[in-house]
Amino acid sequence: MQDDDLIEAFEAGRIDGKDFPHERHVRVAWGLAQRYERADALRRLIAGILAIATRAGRPGAYHHTITRAWFELISRAEDLGAFPELFDKTLLNRYYSSEWLAAGRERWLEPDLRPLELRAPSALATPQNVPAVMRRIPTAVAILATRFDDTPHATTVSSFASVSSSPALISVCLANGSRTLDAVRRANAFALSVLANDQDELAVRFAAADRAAGAAQFAGVPHESSAYGPVITDATAWVGCRLHAAHPCGDHHIVLGAVGLAQTPSDKHPLLRHDSTYR
Repeated sequence: MQDDDLIEAFEAGRIDGKDFPHERHVRVAWGLAQRYERADALRRLIAGILAIATRAGRPGAYHHTITRAWFELISRAEDLGAFPELFDKTLLNRYYSSEWLAAGRERWLEPDLRPLELRAPSALATPQNVPAVMRRIPTAVAILATRFDDTPHATTVSSFASVSSSPALISVCLANGSRTLDAVRRANAFALSVLANDQDELAVRFAAADRAAGAAQFAGVPHESSAYGPVITDATAWVGCRLHAAHPCGDHHIVLGAVGLAQTPSDKHPLLRHDSTYR
């Protein structure tokens, strides 16, 4: 049923409770708010819902606070498509405790948990704002290093995580077509040195696009050899892996490593990256 037909049927008393699920409630409340002055729209909504309950022989089922709270939220949406949460029947749980809502059957009660406000559509995920949001999530920082034909290669990473305890697997994300991804595949192994909070200069060094290639990357950097690749001295943790799998995913590959080395060479606090800053 089109919205105009639905609203006409609602106001004419031609809709019963079984024909008025939450989705239609939202559409009717929004349509009334678009057609009429706010107070008049709410009055018409209340009258229509009371009439539905009365025709069903359950006039006491009408709940004033629930009806008005939904109207307050729905009527503020300029575009229903921008607020999919309005179609979630549990939405009022964000604003009301169950005890407080139960007390509002016959009278209007303001919410006790948070004001009746909708999330702004600009806060919805878009390709433009996802990176800005992700930068606000603190992450540990590591140097991923590998060695192939006696030539080392390393880069700064912060997208690594434990995947499985048995067998021990970790993941790290590497850009498609990057030198690092190619080197890991050739070496079939890699090592992670989780940096300590006084090693931020190394994070900057190994992230630089114009850094030296090969062994020159490690010139002047205290490091040690492992079966999986070079590891940074005094890092807070070392993890060495054999390549388990590499799965393309968007503009990166998710690289899985089977852990063969796990050590904590120092008890320093780890370096964190937050909001594009090392801390």
